[in-house]
Amino acid sequence: MRIAKHIPLWQEITIVLLIKVALLFVIWKSFFSEPVAKHMLVPEPMIAERFMNAASAPASLSKDDL
Repeated sequence: MRIAKHIPLWQEITIVLLIKVALLFVIWKSFFSEPVAKHMLVPEPMIAERFMNAASAPASLSKDDL
């Protein structure tokens, strides 16, 4: 879609990219800037235990699991 004033292509691309960056920033600030519940913290040993168990036990899926 070309603008009627026939601005150069590089300016059009720059404008579109700036709009996209602005929209991504708004989405990030709206949904990902803060956790939903700050009081819900998981203790670090529990996190480490979960990751260690997941790394040591390989996940093998059969056709029945799917």
